Amino acid sequence: MDQLVGRINGSFTTYSWSPIRYIYGCVSHDELAGFYRDSAVALVTPLRDGMNLVAKEFVACQINQPPGVLIVSPFAGAGETMHEALICNPYEINEAAEVLHRALTMPEDERTLRMNSLRRREKANDVNFWMKSFMKQMGSQIEEEDADEVKSVTMHPVTMDDFEEYLADYIGQTNKVALLLDYDGTLAPIAPHPDLAILPVETKNVLQRLSNMPDVYIAIVSGRNVDNVMNMVGIEGITYAGNHGLEIIHPDGTKFVHPIPAELEGKVRDLLKSLQDQVCKEGAWVENKGAVLTFHYRETPACVRAELVPQACKLIESHGFKVGSSHCAVEARPPVQWNKGRASIYILRTAFGFDWSERIRIIYAGDDVTDEDAMQALKGMAATFRVTSSSIIRTAAERRLPSTDSVLMMLKWLERHLSQRKPGGEDTMRALKNKIIARNSSSLKVEMSFVPISLKGAEESALEESSEEH
Repeated sequence: MDQLVGRINGSFTTYSWSPIRYIYGCVSHDELAGFYRDSAVALVTPLRDGMNLVAKEFVACQINQPPGVLIVSPFAGAGETMHEALICNPYEINEAAEVLHRALTMPEDERTLRMNSLRRREKANDVNFWMKSFMKQMGSQIEEEDADEVKSVTMHPVTMDDFEEYLADYIGQTNKVALLLDYDGTLAPIAPHPDLAILPVETKNVLQRLSNMPDVYIAIVSGRNVDNVMNMVGIEGITYAGNHGLEIIHPDGTKFVHPIPAELEGKVRDLLKSLQDQVCKEGAWVENKGAVLTFHYRETPACVRAELVPQACKLIESHGFKVGSSHCAVEARPPVQWNKGRASIYILRTAFGFDWSERIRIIYAGDDVTDEDAMQALKGMAATFRVTSSSIIRTAAERRLPSTDSVLMMLKWLERHLSQRKPGGEDTMRALKNKIIARNSSSLKVEMSFVPISLKGAEESALEESSEEH
């Protein structure tokens, strides 16, 4: 290149003009933009695909009148979309010379017409346009109403045969099954407001039939208030865990409440008021679930979220609570070492004893970050499923399910698989008898109270209590 430029300049340079100004090295962005702006012609002729941004940068900097002319190689990808540019094959020397001459002698009105069209297209097809186009080609979902929200790569639907492959050998023909299921986004589709997340009738019917099977134990483990999730599901004889396991109602009606430091009682009210006064606007609101507060911003415009969400997180931390993430929500949780993972183990120990992991086949399904705690705690001891439309979201689950419909299909497969078992057996009859007794027993309700207590001691005593029962 150095020799070629030297020969051309040596042959044609005059006292006041040089045909090629050869810049060897780097120039600043400001200098480069100046060269782009003042150039009469930009000749972008790679021998293979490349230098697309050079052509676009030249167009972006063309603010002078009359503007310059763009020449691109047909081998550059930009040549397929920048139709107003002149096309020049760098392998055809004579043709290249003619195109260059045409560009240098092009009338001003044609220059202006071509460049205006190029600039309009590049202004519309900005970096956001190309990012969304790229994500769509990968199979991503982009919300039509909120084009700024790009979801991750979608997954293909699953079939009954998939669950036969996933679970048939694991469950077997004689083992009892414990189903631990999240509610929102797992059993019921995500809704704009929690009250609108209704359990589909078909899903409820399948759960009801499974709950009547002697070899099936069901627990709903939700971030909702325990009484709320119990009302939303409406099935008797199963376990309900609310507020990520801080409250648990067993099938016989007894209630476990994880102890909360007494000093947090007043702080909950203060935090609720602060959130309502400072960040409850533009569609954002706070849900009071007792020991847990949830700041919802699903209906808040995307441009406002960037300001409100960090502000809500700071308020939560300043009042001594832990920040938890959820679907378009931020949770204020008490600073205790208790989550869906610890709660799931407590539920299983209470129901089956210390050797539950050896005797019970467990299926856990959830769609949220909070469910990852349970998936981690049950790793190697359960079949775990993350309900997500994305195949690239990081998860501790063994497998992914693309939607709540897939969860329903899994429940249907489980019902079919268990119904094909041969009836009878001492264990089966004993389990059925215990279910009947649990449903007919009187209910003992224990209300949540705020008392001073050692957090570590509280967690140990909760687990010891479950072991003493068995």
